[in-house]
This record gives sequence, C-alpha cells and structure tokens, in this order.
Amino acid sequence: MEKNTKSTAQKMSIAVLPFLNLSNDPEQEYFSDGVTEEIINVLSHVPDLQIAGRTSSFTFKGKNQDVRVIGEQLNVNHILEGSIRKSGNKLRITANLINVADGYHIWSEKYDRELIDIFDIQDEIALAILKQIKIQLLGSEQVTAFKRYTNNPEAYQLYLHGRFYHNKFAGADVFNRAIGYFQSAIKLEPTYAIAYAGIASCYLNMWFYRLLPAANALPLMKQATEQALELDSSIAESYLAMARMQMLYEWDFTNASLAFNKALELNWNAAELHIQFALYSALTGNLVKAEEHVAQALSLEPFSLINNFYAAYVYWIAGNIEKAVAQGRKLVALEPSFWGGYMITGLNLITLKNYPDSQEALESALEINYNGITLSACGALFGLSDETESAWDILTQMTSLSKAQVVANYDMGIVHACVGDVDKAVHYFQAAIDHHEPPMLFFEFIVRDWLSDRLRDDRYELLIKQIVKS
Repeated sequence: MEKNTKSTAQKMSIAVLPFLNLSNDPEQEYFSDGVTEEIINVLSHVPDLQIAGRTSSFTFKGKNQDVRVIGEQLNVNHILEGSIRKSGNKLRITANLINVADGYHIWSEKYDRELIDIFDIQDEIALAILKQIKIQLLGSEQVTAFKRYTNNPEAYQLYLHGRFYHNKFAGADVFNRAIGYFQSAIKLEPTYAIAYAGIASCYLNMWFYRLLPAANALPLMKQATEQALELDSSIAESYLAMARMQMLYEWDFTNASLAFNKALELNWNAAELHIQFALYSALTGNLVKAEEHVAQALSLEPFSLINNFYAAYVYWIAGNIEKAVAQGRKLVALEPSFWGGYMITGLNLITLKNYPDSQEALESALEINYNGITLSACGALFGLSDETESAWDILTQMTSLSKAQVVANYDMGIVHACVGDVDKAVHYFQAAIDHHEPPMLFFEFIVRDWLSDRLRDDRYELLIKQIVKS
C-alpha cells in the first residue's frame, strides 16, 4: 500500500455534488442520489485522485452555495454538479465540471439515454472527468475503477433504494427497509455481491447501536458478509464488514487487521475504512497511526457524522480529553439533531469533572435517543457526581426498558460501578465479556478515567486482562 501514502495535498481532487432530481416524481430522489453515489464510487478507485466522500458531498444537497465556497470547505480543486430527469425509461443527465479556483466550467455534457444504458452513462461521465483533470488510467486500473456489480437495471434500482435508506442511519425501521430493498435486488440478481455487503452493514449497525439483539443480528450479518466475499472478493465494503465483525464481536484483532488492510488496498479513498481502521489502531495501542487515519478520514469526509463521532473516540482513547470534548462540540454544531455529539461531549466532560455541563449534554442525547447507551451514560454521571438516588432511578428505567429493547450488560454494569456497587458491576461486566459486547473493548479507558480513584477495585484489572486485543 506504499503508493497510497502519498500526501493528499499533492493529488488532484474532486467533489461530486448530489445530482438534482428534475423528475416530476419526488420519489425518484433515490435514483438521482444513487447515480451520484455510484459516480463517487467509480472515482474513488482511481489512484492519485482524492475524492470527497458521499456524506460530505451530500451535506450540500439542496443548498445554493457558490462552488468556490464548497470547494474550500471540502478541500478540493474540482466540483462536479449535474441533474437527472427520469420519465419512464427515458433519462436525461447533465453534468458540469467546475474549477474551484475561478468558478470556470471546464467541461459540460448532456446525455439522453434509455434506462438500460445507465451503467454506460456513469462510466462515460467518469472517464470524461478523468480526461479533463489530466489523470491517466492504466489498463488494469481502469478495469478496477469501472467494475460493475450488475448489468440488470431493475436490480440496480432496488440496490439504489437500499443505499438510500441505509445512508439515513435513522433507526431499526429504516435499516430494515434498506435490507428489504437489498434482498429484492438479490432476488433478481442472485450474484449481486455488493447488495449482500449492504445487508451485512445494516445488521452490524443495528446490533452495535442496541437496535437488534446479537442472536438475531450477528448470524445474518456473518452470512451476508461471507456470501458477498464468496461471490466477489474484490469489494472493499465486504472486507470492512468482516473487519468490523472480527474486531467488535469476535475480538479477533489479528484477522481484523488483515481484513482492514485488504479493504484499504481495494479502496484507499473510502473515509469509513480510515475511521474504522483508526479505531482499530487506537484500541491496539498504535495512537500515531490512529490519528493519521483520523486525519485521512476527515480530509475525505469532513462533514460525516460517524467520522467525527469516531474521531472523538480516538482522541479519548489517546487521553486527549480536551480535544475529544472539542470534537464532540463540533459534532453538535454540525448536526444538532444527532445524539452522538451530545453523548461524546458529555462522557468526556465527566472525566473533566464538569458535571453540570456533562448533564446538560447527556440529557440532550437521552431526549433524542432514549436507549441503554444514553441511559447508562446518565446513570454513570449521577453515580460519579454523588446523585445516587438519580442513578438508581436510571437503573430502574433500564430494567424496565430491557423488556422491550436491548439493554447491554455493560450498560447495567457501568451504572452499578459508578454508584459503588462493585459486586453487581463485576457480575454484569463479566457477562458483557462472555457475550463479547463491544463496550468492553473500551473498558480499560473507562477504568482509567472514571474508576481509578475512590471506586477502584482490583477485580476491574482482572476483567481487563480477559480482553486480549492482539
């Protein structure tokens, strides 16, 4: 991967803004979004081309801003914008390539096609862009860059629907809707490997964020991941799903490293890969590498909620609490309706013993996302700030919630630990280890920051020794 360590400042760079949906039917928005995403995906496989990630590009959806301002915020020197008008099987796609420095339109083109030609149109646009910004493709690289996952237009439209809902990151109902579309695409195209990768990602996220029990989510995630790799071993998304499963659930850090590196070889420009590899590096003690990959991820997708969220986790693991708080506050400013920004801010303010501001942040997170994750954070705060009665009330709420939703053993354990009920805490933490709950991968840092003085107990160190990250 040596060739990929080249400084992004030396690369040509581009952002693909969401193509406008000019169709009469607003439901066709998924199609224009999907075409935009596919062009981003095509360009992301080209060596020496830095391309802004989907999340950051889509931040500017529906906003009429000067492309020079957008280019500066995304740190790119070219912008591609366009529109799509779809009527039945008729398509009209326009595309304009703009030089950020002076706003000059370098190239523009209009494509009138039948829907069946959509794959050729994507390739044609991408090739024209590459030609204009003077990037030369070699034969083998061109095959990789313009790899197609299906030639079935109907299956492709269903896949776009799936991606549309997957990218909303808006809870179990929406993830399940995405899975339904991916499955419908597979019915039409049984060898549609990347649709299996999409299913795997949905199940992993639902498990990780307490939206689905491990027993329901993980076997389906593993099956989908293995199917994707069996059908096509050159898809970075499949290796990312495998790496996350190996890291977060199997705690197999050796094979997770192999999967992460394979994914990065296949697509160095994928911001999500970099931020997840940064988390892996931080958990395994390579803090320098972790921060390098955080920087790469945020360079590619500076407006991604998940990238900024995990960046704060890396800073926290490194012990840079002030930086983690600043990152959390940046995330709140970026998207006030996302619970994660308040959560990461509040957790780190606990470490700084700024309990009033922590409570304000964590209560905002709880109001947006009432579940075991946010409840346990509030309970820990109350325990550490000697509001014991409030902490026990949180435990009562969590017990009640567990009848309808997933409440992790860790969630219960950390509140018991912070009220000083060590016996119960150790019981829950051991159960969390036995079930490989992902928060236990961070347990040593929780002990370092919250349980190292008056609440310290030798049994916590024995628990940490059971969690091997090598």
